Amino acid sequence: MNYLSIDYGEHRVGIAFGDSEIRMAFPRETIDCKTTNLFERLDQLVKQNKVDEFVVGMPYHPDGRKDGKNVVVEAFIKDLELRFPGMKIHTQDESYSSVQAQEQTAHWSVKKKKANKAVIDCAAAAIILQRWFDEG
Repeated sequence: MNYLSIDYGEHRVGIAFGDSEIRMAFPRETIDCKTTNLFERLDQLVKQNKVDEFVVGMPYHPDGRKDGKNVVVEAFIKDLELRFPGMKIHTQDESYSSVQAQEQTAHWSVKKKKANKAVIDCAAAAIILQRWFDEG
């Protein structure tokens, strides 16, 4: 099975891919929602990569309570369900995925802050998917 992982943000959305055979996640891209229609791009990615299921990062506090941002992510998931009926959507705790991604990509000397955030977002999506593989 092919999986598409999403680190959802209102301005940028990190994307990663993985499959159930090798159980490894790979960062793919970051979608800038200001310049690109998110659902049109997701539709393209799903078709091009024959995606079977989604894994969406869900924000939680360190003590396990839902973060205030979860409302936005839950609304996104509802839109995703409407856009891709019948596709299974999993959620995965995304706690500290961006921090971990920042640590992993710190050696990539990117000068522009925006570009660096884009790298971190898709790396975070890969971390979310890898956690889902490891825990599943």
